[in-house]
Amino acid sequence: MVGLFLRVLPFWVREPLLIVVGFPFSGLLFHAAARDRSAFGAFLGVVVLAVTAFRVHTVIKALRARRLARELESAAPAAAPQTP
Repeated sequence: MVGLFLRVLPFWVREPLLIVVGFPFSGLLFHAAARDRSAFGAFLGVVVLAVTAFRVHTVIKALRARRLARELESAAPAAAPQTP
């Protein structure tokens, strides 16, 4: 089911959903680790948080690339000389 989720949904739907699920899940893992005094639970929380932070970084990088492409696209026709 997760494989289907990762393959079918487009990037701009999949990544925000994984981010929205990742942060609270890591918080729950940290809470459970503190409650149970479990080092393994804390380690899992750090891993989930790191993966989520990487996904945030990927989305920000894609947004910047998209913005730059849009700016270049809008500036290109204005910079090209007009021939009569």
